[in-house]
Order: sequence, then structure tokens, then C-alpha cells
Amino acid sequence: MIDLAIDSRVFINNEVDAALQELDLIFNTENTELIGYPNYGSNFEQFLWQMTPSSDSLQQYIKELFHNTYFLNKMSTDVKVQVLEGEYRNIYYVNITVEDPNTGQYGYRDYQLR
Repeated sequence: MIDLAIDSRVFINNEVDAALQELDLIFNTENTELIGYPNYGSNFEQFLWQMTPSSDSLQQYIKELFHNTYFLNKMSTDVKVQVLEGEYRNIYYVNITVEDPNTGQYGYRDYQLR
């Protein structure tokens, strides 16, 4: 993730850029890291180790993370999850597409969860 306070080459020009930044923050913040907001962020590590979820349950979990957001709530999102099954642990490839329904602008992010 790029820290906007350090890297001046990154600009947020529209709401899709802000939603993608918000998405990066959610994926890189654990539930207990933000003081005062215990439900903000993800708990992927614990989630993946405890249950080795199916792609559908992980997809649903990711979509539920969007409910407490400002910009992602306004966007149309498409979450795709592919599973590479391992002997002890699965690897999940997550592709999220974000589209602004008002302007038609879109962006996407790819993540690997292990």
C-alpha cells in the first residue's frame, strides 16, 4: 500500500480513486488496529486459518466489509474469488472491480490471501 502522506505522485482525482484507497485500507488494516473503530478492517488471517472457507463464503465476507465505508458504499462492486487448494492451507486470489454508477468510471484491485 502507498502512504499518500509520503508519496506525492499519487493523486485522488475522483470517487473511484478514493474507493480504491479505501479498499486498500480495509485489506491492510486488522480489526483491532484502529482505536475507536473495532469493526473497521479485516480479519483475514484468523478467518482463513480457522475455517479454510469456500470462495463463496469469502466473497460474502468481503462484501460485508464494504457496509461500514463511505465511498465503497456508493459504488457498484464486483468481487471474484478463486481458490488454489493447498495441503495445509488454501491460497485465495481476489479481484475486486469498483464502478461509479453516476460517471461509469471504474478501477480494480487484485489481492492474494494466504
